[in-house]
Amino acid sequence: MEIILNFILALTTLLGGMGWLVERRKHKAEGEKAELDVSVIYVKEFEKHIVEPLKEEIQKNRNAISMMVYCSKYPDCPVMSQLQENNLSNSQKMSV
Repeated sequence: MEIILNFILALTTLLGGMGWLVERRKHKAEGEKAELDVSVIYVKEFEKHIVEPLKEEIQKNRNAISMMVYCSKYPDCPVMSQLQENNLSNSQKMSV
């Protein structure tokens, strides 16, 4: 009788341990999924609040620059000279 009780106790302990391992893996996977979900939300918010406004601003600047050739002051345009200076200094930085 004692052997049967010991066997049942050992079997119960073994099954309980296996159940604990399965639950642990399940919770770990759920935690990783939650982290991934949060990361996706952060990326979407970053795109919405940072990337999209910057894209719009760049497009506005491109449109303004493309319209410069139609300006009556184009040959002596201070904006054009500043852009050329910036472009020259950026080229020199990249070549170093």
